[in-house]
Amino acid sequence: MQSISRRSVVLGAAAVAPAAVLAVADRTDGLALDAALRGGRGCAPGDEVANLLKHDMSGRHAGRMHGVPPSYNWAKHPRVGVGNHPDRHGFTAVSAWGQIYEDVHGSPARNVRVSCRDISLWILSRRTGRWHRLNASRGVNGANYVEDYDGNASRPAALRQEPHGAVSATLGGGYNFHFYSVRGRAPIDPSDIEGVVSMYSARVITDDPSGVDERHLARYLASAGADYWLDRHVGAGPGTVADVGIGKARYLTPTWMTLTMSTLSLHRLVRHPPPVCLRGHR
Repeated sequence: MQSISRRSVVLGAAAVAPAAVLAVADRTDGLALDAALRGGRGCAPGDEVANLLKHDMSGRHAGRMHGVPPSYNWAKHPRVGVGNHPDRHGFTAVSAWGQIYEDVHGSPARNVRVSCRDISLWILSRRTGRWHRLNASRGVNGANYVEDYDGNASRPAALRQEPHGAVSATLGGGYNFHFYSVRGRAPIDPSDIEGVVSMYSARVITDDPSGVDERHLARYLASAGADYWLDRHVGAGPGTVADVGIGKARYLTPTWMTLTMSTLSLHRLVRHPPPVCLRGHR
């Protein structure tokens, strides 16, 4: 099981790196680009993308995440971390991630799992004004981490393959589900970052299809983010990793929902909207 830590978003400390496999821009394990991402069936209209992305970086989370201390600077609202300036820290690689928590009051649903798919990271080039997709995969990999990430403690998640390449897991009992692309960190030109968007889709599904359907009882909060790294292979150590940003946590439903994180202002997003498919925002 690969492992990656959220200590970078908690204390700015070192993290455990996922296996480093070169991610190639616009190569996405069969994920269709362009037409399918620019407003296909079930996707938000293209002219709404900028506002939806900005909404995921504004205001407070939809609820409080179980086990996350209020003192953490991402406990109550989304925020940008290193943002568009990896060059100031010597970072040359990037990776997308997601995290899913129970509500602060827990979740009464038992016969449920969270299903995740289509994780990716988009970089807007400062030189060309074009978006490039990196670190993308249909499925995800991850583990159950202690909710406050103390000591980076984790245990293997009960991962299960789902239709259309999705991967599901369970969480609770003091553990979240923290996951990332099955690809390794993507190399970047740190001086050419105009903006970053990280995203994935998730929903609640039934654990045992023959059991009671409790999906409507699930109280799970999901958010998206990304990390910069010194390079594609560096291990844990002070200064080797820092988060790009952390998006708004929103409650999952049985319908696919896209969670996002972005580093651009609304003005720049309107001028340069990424060609992405955002689901479940209505």
